[in-house]
Amino acid sequence: MRTIVTTTLAVALLFLAQGCDSTVERTEPSTAISQTTALSNPDAIRGLRASMFDRMHSTGLSTDWLLGPSSLADNTSFRGNQERHQGLNVNAFRAGVGGPAYGPGYSLINDANLLIGGIQEDALEPAVASKFRAEAYFMRALVQHHLVRSFGYDPNGNGGVVSPNSGPGQGFNLGIVLRTEPTLDVQQASSKPRATVPEVYDQIISDLEAADSTFAEVPAEVRENSRFFPSEAAVQGLLARVQLYQRNWGAANTAAQNAIDLASSTFGSDLASGVSGLTAIFDETTGGNPEAIFEIDTDPATESVGINNAISAYTSIQWLAQLPTQDLISTYDSTDARLEAWYEPCFDEATGSAEDGCTGVNDQGLELHKYASEQGVSRYADDYPHLRIAEMVLIQAEARLNTDGIGAAINRLNDLREQRNAPRLDPVDYEDQEAAMDEILAERRRELVAEGHRFFDLKRLGRDIQKPLGNDALPFNSPKILDDIPTNQLSINEQLVQNPGYN
Repeated sequence: MRTIVTTTLAVALLFLAQGCDSTVERTEPSTAISQTTALSNPDAIRGLRASMFDRMHSTGLSTDWLLGPSSLADNTSFRGNQERHQGLNVNAFRAGVGGPAYGPGYSLINDANLLIGGIQEDALEPAVASKFRAEAYFMRALVQHHLVRSFGYDPNGNGGVVSPNSGPGQGFNLGIVLRTEPTLDVQQASSKPRATVPEVYDQIISDLEAADSTFAEVPAEVRENSRFFPSEAAVQGLLARVQLYQRNWGAANTAAQNAIDLASSTFGSDLASGVSGLTAIFDETTGGNPEAIFEIDTDPATESVGINNAISAYTSIQWLAQLPTQDLISTYDSTDARLEAWYEPCFDEATGSAEDGCTGVNDQGLELHKYASEQGVSRYADDYPHLRIAEMVLIQAEARLNTDGIGAAINRLNDLREQRNAPRLDPVDYEDQEAAMDEILAERRRELVAEGHRFFDLKRLGRDIQKPLGNDALPFNSPKILDDIPTNQLSINEQLVQNPGYN
């Protein structure tokens, strides 16, 4: 932590100097603004807020977060000799999505901590300060959840964790270090031990409750009412996901419905329909994501991670390094509109030529076209949807399976499938809850590919990590299920404990 916290205010002041926030005007040279002034200067505070959101454009919090879980499991695989995410495909030792997220993740958390507890009184209008705090609570919870699912096992619904029955991880319950106080300089970054997984989830729930109650203080004229900023709909959406991980089925179902209702009333969001609607979820030139709850906006001129690291460069332009597996493509029915909307023949728009080796990954030689840099092929920039309506419907299907049974779950899946032009499923075809759960996982796989879920869906259920056909699964008791704590952090924080199997 000490290696990254000192950059927070410097980055915030850089945003001030560059005018990254349209409401910011430079009032004092950035090199002359003290830490105290930065937390009492309205423009600098807005710069800090901009810094918090911009962290989500780092490779670890964008490409690795969204695409990595598909690469780690059975949704995507490398083409030819392409190396991008190949280590994730083969589950190489110390290859994961948590390590790249650690530094930018804790930097974002410290930005959030400063906005929550470091702003001087009367530095901003009270309503604006409340909005910034509410946003910060949400962003802290979002990143904490990604980090804890990467470095720790997941809740079992009974106050413990889903850890393996054998192997080095048996009984291991540590999560992440909880940082909730603002850190202004290196001397304040004290060594802290990792909290247990249940303790981390308690903090995440507390942050989401604080975000919800703080948003309630913000009058309508001050709210952003934009999918690119946290909102009450986003709070409920993330709460639904977190409750699903905790196996709090009733709470997950309720929060998901709240998110659907709030997104509908705030953004006009609903399940997208047909090829054009499904394309619009990811195409920034179509006028807006019809399923939006929360997504990260990317300015192609200033916020792209570039040709080497952008998710579009990995999947649809330039390298086409990660392609959908035949195993994934085979799960779609032939009439499913997602096939036409989200997959296209391998073609590199940057060079204007077809790529070879694609049929070695799937029979038709298809690329995943969710992220295609529609704002300019050479800019390698896409917005990043983190919460949308379809995920809420899938959360409800899983929650209802565990509260109301197979019929309720399959019927909720059919609500989604109807909009995807996929055949209806008949509940009588599922002989038990496990078979219905397999169907839910398959639907999550079809719908949420490259949106940050597949590996974690299998992991949170204590299942082996499936690989493309012909490859052995990664056993749940393998130490590779958890990411390793970066070694430089172990040397900085004497109280950190490494994950099992990495010492």
